[in-house]
Amino acid sequence: MISFNSMGDVKKHLESLKTLSVLEPEDYALEGKIADIIAGERGEMKFTQIRKFFGHIKKIETVELKGRENNDPVDPRGFYPLMPELAYSYGRGLITRDFYEVMKICLSSNKIKTVVDFKRFVNLLTAVIAYHKKREMDKKGGVSHVKQ
Repeated sequence: MISFNSMGDVKKHLESLKTLSVLEPEDYALEGKIADIIAGERGEMKFTQIRKFFGHIKKIETVELKGRENNDPVDPRGFYPLMPELAYSYGRGLITRDFYEVMKICLSSNKIKTVVDFKRFVNLLTAVIAYHKKREMDKKGGVSHVKQ
């Protein structure tokens, strides 16, 4: 299991991967790992922007990749329209530079080559959203909306 101490460590690790399918769940899904570090980066990110971006990613997954095998190739050109959306959100101060850069690394054509690479990206982004939401709850003092 790899140790991550900063967003710089996360970026270096993601850049070093041949594809996202080699990204191990224990390196991104556990507290203190990649998704948690991305969610906790300095600066405020608007949850609605992250959720909106995630919605587009899930649409690609359910519409364009439905019924395809894990090793089927993926056309990276389908992800290119996401980059201007991210750049716009960054330019408006709705997402941080680090989040923008991490997404740029992940969406590059050499990281997502197959359906399984894309699924790993979806899992990573799902974990980021979960940790971001947890941090929002922690800031509120742990007040839950769950009925007791």
